[in-house]
Amino acid sequence: MLNKITVLFAISSLFLTGCGGSNVIEDLAIIQSVAFDLSETKENPINITVLFPTVSKEGKFGTQTITANGKSSHDSFIKLQNLTNLKLVGGQNTVLFGEELSKKGLINIVETLTSDPEVGTRTKFAIVEGKGEELLKKKIPSVPDNAEYLYTFIDKLASQNKVLNTDKYRFLRDYYDDGIDPVLPVFSYKGENIELIGLGTFKGDQYVKLLTLSETQILNLLSGDIKNGSLMMSIRDEESGKNDQLLLSDIISKNDKKINTSKRKNMSAEVILDLKGSVLEYTGKMDLSKEKYQRQLEKQVENYLKTNSKKLFIKLQKHQTDPIGIGTLVRNHLTYERWNKMNWNEVYSNLNFKVKVNVDLVNTGKSK
Repeated sequence: MLNKITVLFAISSLFLTGCGGSNVIEDLAIIQSVAFDLSETKENPINITVLFPTVSKEGKFGTQTITANGKSSHDSFIKLQNLTNLKLVGGQNTVLFGEELSKKGLINIVETLTSDPEVGTRTKFAIVEGKGEELLKKKIPSVPDNAEYLYTFIDKLASQNKVLNTDKYRFLRDYYDDGIDPVLPVFSYKGENIELIGLGTFKGDQYVKLLTLSETQILNLLSGDIKNGSLMMSIRDEESGKNDQLLLSDIISKNDKKINTSKRKNMSAEVILDLKGSVLEYTGKMDLSKEKYQRQLEKQVENYLKTNSKKLFIKLQKHQTDPIGIGTLVRNHLTYERWNKMNWNEVYSNLNFKVKVNVDLVNTGKSK
C-alpha cells in the first residue's frame, strides 16, 4: 500500500505545478494502463480502455476502468474524457494491444503514443490473447491492481530474459531497423490468473506468430549474450525412452554470429554459443558426480540446443519474421547498394542456418 501511495503522489506531482496552472489531485484520473483493441464497428474501429486508481472517502484505494470506441485513438480518448467527472492525465506504465489489432498492425497506434509527451520511452508494451479490455477489467482475487501487477510482471521478465525486455523504445527501434523485427510478450487472462504464454513475433508492425515459452528461451540464447540466466529443458533418455527434466541456473552464455554473403542466392548464417551453467535440478538416473556422466549430459544439452534452435529458425523463416536480427548482420556485411537491391524476405526464407554449441556444466552439486 505504501508503494502505491508513493507512486500515486510522485506521478501526480508532475501535474500539480507549472506555468499552465495547477490541478487538484482529487480531480485527476492518472492512467496506469491503457488497452487498445479493434472494436466491432467499422465506423469506430478503435477501442480504448484505461485503468486508473481511485480513492474512496474512507481512504480506501481501488481501480476503475472506462472504455470508448472511436474513429482513431485520439477520437476514442476524447470520448473517454466524457465518461468521467475526473480529468484523465497520462502516466501509464503499461500499454496492452489486443490480439486482433496486433495482427492488423500497430505502428499507427505506437506513433500516436510517441507524439504524446506523457507516454515515456520505457512504457512497457505487451500483447493480450483475446482483448486487452477484458484483461484490464478482469477481477482476480489475488490481484488487486491489474495494471501494477502487469508492470511488475513485465519488469521481472526483462530481468530474467533479455528478449522479453519490451518497451516503446525497443519496439520502435526494431520496427524502423530494416534488419530486425520487433517482439512482444503475450499474456492470457483465462481462469483465475494472468499468465505469460509466450512471445509474439512481428513482420514489420504485424503480429504473425506466437512462440512458446521454451522457444522463447532458445530465442533468448540466439539473440545475444546472457548473464545469470536459466534454462528448463526436457531431454530424452536413450535407454529408457523417457524424458528427463533438466534445469540449468546461473547461465553465462557468449554468442558469436558469422555471416557468409559470398553466394548471392544461398547465404548462410552461423551462431556459435558457449554456455556455462549450474545444474539446479536433474531427474535422470546418471550420477553427475562422475565426470563421465557430466560430459554425457553436456553433449545431450548441446544436441538439445542445436536441434531446437534449428526448428525455431525454420519456424521464423516460414513466417518471414527475424527477431534474431540476422538481417542486420547481413546488411552490415554488404554495400548499401547491394542491400537496397536485395529481396531480403526471399533471401531470408532460403538462408542456410547453423548452430554450434559448447556446454560446460561447472556445478552439478545441486542436481537431484
